[in-house]
Amino acid sequence: MNNLLAAILSMVVMMMKTITSHPTGSPGCDYSPTHGHQFAPQSSSDPHNVIISKTELEDGRWWILLQSDINCPLETTYIENHFVGFLVKTESRGHFQPLPEYKVLECDNWRTKAVTHKNRRAKANMGIIFVPIGGGYETTDPEFTIILVKEFERFWVDIKI
Repeated sequence: MNNLLAAILSMVVMMMKTITSHPTGSPGCDYSPTHGHQFAPQSSSDPHNVIISKTELEDGRWWILLQSDINCPLETTYIENHFVGFLVKTESRGHFQPLPEYKVLECDNWRTKAVTHKNRRAKANMGIIFVPIGGGYETTDPEFTIILVKEFERFWVDIKI
């Protein structure tokens, strides 16, 4: 009986995860706030007050825009109608162009590329550049999957653009 109790207790402890926020971005390409999180993602498919879009630029690169309906000062941490975190990933051929506003993650899967936020400051506007591989290899627009975090209790997963 003691062995069974010890086994059950061990399983429960292994299944428990520490709930942490990640102020410096996602710890990995396949991480989601739903992993070990006590809150469920929002049920609506579109984040409230945040417009998410992708646009092909004249030079063939892609501009992914996460834009809130307000402007917020850089020194602010929490204000209304903002977001604090994001993860954008794709399996399309190419790479994310490194920019100071976000960090490019190194993914275990060679097909997956991802970027995430660098800090927990309020964000009203985040532009991300994806550079597809040239030479006509891609015949369709790149697809991106986005996780957007408004606050610890409010986040969206599997947003497709």
